[in-house]
Amino acid sequence: MRIEFKDATVPSKEEILKQAEGQKRVVLAGKEPLKRTGIIDIVRKLQNEEILIETDGQELSAMAEKLKKAGLTGVMINVNTMRYTRYKRSHDGMQLEPVVEGINKAVDQRLKVRLQVSLEKGFSDDEILDFVQLTFQHDYEIVFLPTMPYEEIKAKLRLRPVEGDFGDVDMFKYAAAIGKIGFLKDCE
Repeated sequence: MRIEFKDATVPSKEEILKQAEGQKRVVLAGKEPLKRTGIIDIVRKLQNEEILIETDGQELSAMAEKLKKAGLTGVMINVNTMRYTRYKRSHDGMQLEPVVEGINKAVDQRLKVRLQVSLEKGFSDDEILDFVQLTFQHDYEIVFLPTMPYEEIKAKLRLRPVEGDFGDVDMFKYAAAIGKIGFLKDCE
């Protein structure tokens, strides 16, 4: 179940808890959940087996430990590049350092880490193998979003399917990799 935050108060805490009731997996997403007042208390009150937050990662470093203690099981970080200058240019001057620090803090807290990668042709499509390389070093899920044809991404990779339930993602892996590579289903 995906719960979309519209702003600082919508949906209300009560509405979130009601929507999440009886669900195995809950993803808090939408307008930056980590900036939501009371987010740690919301996570603490959720009774779901898997609780994830979808974020830009800017606030994650400062909050990862508290979120883990509250019951968060993973983070989904939206990123379009791991190159500092490109990131700054494409994010209105924001820095990539806080995102990298947040990823590292999430790993330190043993949170599941998924990087949701929106590659752009002519901007960051030369980073496909850089993202894939991360799966050799870390137990990340790198999920490519349909911002460019999957065939172009897959053509650069030799992947084998991974068995399991990954929701709306087809998951693959390199033979020697720790992490996984995914593609959203029904987007090809």
